[in-house]
Amino acid sequence: MSTSLRPEEEWAKAMIAATLGLEVVQHDDGSADGMHDLDVYDGPARVAAVEVTAAADGQVIALWKLVNPPGDRWIESALAGGWMVTLRTDARAKRLRRDLPGLLEQLEAEGIGTVDIDYIRPASPMRQRLEALGVVRLDQGGTDFPGSIYLTVDLDDDRSGGCVADHSNAVVDWVSRFLADGDRADVRGKLERSGAPERHAFVIVPGFSEAPFAAADPLARDDAPAPTIPPTLPAEITHVWVTSTWSSGWGFRWSPLPIGWQRFAKPASQ
Repeated sequence: MSTSLRPEEEWAKAMIAATLGLEVVQHDDGSADGMHDLDVYDGPARVAAVEVTAAADGQVIALWKLVNPPGDRWIESALAGGWMVTLRTDARAKRLRRDLPGLLEQLEAEGIGTVDIDYIRPASPMRQRLEALGVVRLDQGGTDFPGSIYLTVDLDDDRSGGCVADHSNAVVDWVSRFLADGDRADVRGKLERSGAPERHAFVIVPGFSEAPFAAADPLARDDAPAPTIPPTLPAEITHVWVTSTWSSGWGFRWSPLPIGWQRFAKPASQ
């Protein structure tokens, strides 16, 4: 059965075509297992195979989708609202939907607008309720939507912030490890089986990513320069593309020397 490209694959296909000025076509049509995603043609000659992969934290994304369904603002009529709720990655959406409004009603009744679990005694009933819900912090602010509850996920320190470097070489260190990891064996295998003279890995870095802040930050900044050091790529991969889904920033792509790293433009995120 023929299958269509996923949105992220269509997005990558458009960027590759615009950057290289070559024809990029779907290869994986679902007719067989282990097919790479795209082929690049220069006239009648196939010059490259491409496999698209996302550096996504699946657990965090699954939680985010559960607690923030598309088009569904969380409103509780009994609340004044404007609550920002920061969650652990193991929080359970059904329990939050059931029990969080009652906790927020209590806080509003007591005039409490900020709660941080790190500053509550371990034996406190409030701390026990927060831990059971997977909540690490609550903050109430102004809102145009009475009764509103907003949820976000507490990421590890190395993924949520850090120093902003004047270079982009952290991208190289991270993507080299990412592509060599055992979880990317299918990416490497598909490209190796392609038999193409060039084998490109196209890595998409979403908002909730496995990438540390030092690697994700240059991909979101308009002023970030291209990296200056070569990646250490597995033998199955000859070229690499890296881009974030943020509307800001550039993508970076690497070709064997003497070309090295170059920036490429990206359209609005997929």
